[in-house]
Amino acid sequence: MAGKYVQHCNAEYVMPFLFVHDIFIPVLNELLKDEINPIKYVYGIVKSEWSGGRLSCTSINNLSVLNRILDKVVNKHKLIPAFPFTNRTMTKERLNNEFCNNLLDIAYEKGCHFIVASDKLYEHITSRYKDAHMVSSVIVPSIKIHEAGFDETKFYNEMLDKYEIVVLRPEYTMENLNKLDKLIKDVSRVEVLINQKCHWDCRVAKLHYRMNEKIETGKITPDKFNNVLNIICPKKKDGYKSVCMNDEIVSTLLSMGITKLKIQGRDTYDYPDMLNELYNCFFNNEISKEEIENNINLIISKFVQNNKQVAFSLL
Repeated sequence: MAGKYVQHCNAEYVMPFLFVHDIFIPVLNELLKDEINPIKYVYGIVKSEWSGGRLSCTSINNLSVLNRILDKVVNKHKLIPAFPFTNRTMTKERLNNEFCNNLLDIAYEKGCHFIVASDKLYEHITSRYKDAHMVSSVIVPSIKIHEAGFDETKFYNEMLDKYEIVVLRPEYTMENLNKLDKLIKDVSRVEVLINQKCHWDCRVAKLHYRMNEKIETGKITPDKFNNVLNIICPKKKDGYKSVCMNDEIVSTLLSMGITKLKIQGRDTYDYPDMLNELYNCFFNNEISKEEIENNINLIISKFVQNNKQVAFSLL
């Protein structure tokens, strides 16, 4: 049964709040205080040698600050943080990066999940912490899908033998919507991205991810990336088709036992854009967008007035 605001209380939402949209964590906790809160995970990463599949939005070099942020997320807000350590081109030098390993140590102590796209990094993390919570990134199948002979169903089932959670490509989810519970051996441990903005079955995903890795490691500038992206990205061309899922599809997933629903958007910087994403993917559509926006704005206003510093202290 849906609550006043939430469409599906049996969902476990994975939200893009950590290190960039932090204010939504306490604000939504306040908004949903009288009903079941389906937000279970928040993900995000600071700039590091281990990030790269998606661009980080924040640079924090002070590990004590990171520790305080994670402590509040876990102990005050009762959420599970997830780190996308999704650089695929891992080298011995990168694996030994002191800052990344220190960040790993802090995150592990807080019970964080680690989203990875590299076998080398998986082995590095699990050799350091055998019981680390590991998540198989959607980046890997998004690239492998264009390789000859790739069996996507077999891949996911093999990843479920290694990883605690496996993220499915949205296209795979849509194409097999009515038989996922027959194809995947444990649907309770898969995660689905429900508002994927990329072009359907994007054929430049590998290049896109590679460019992100180069930005994260300082090999190219964001300006150069944007110039290339304007040329190669299918979203810039006619016939663009996204992979966003509607409420009917989400309801079907939940009926199968697929409860982990991921919302994209940590690279959405404008508050109205982020609020619109939440409304379309998360909030009960029987409540008007204006009412939700007014209530959230009221909570934000009160919250900021009661906090001397704005930014991560809002947690």
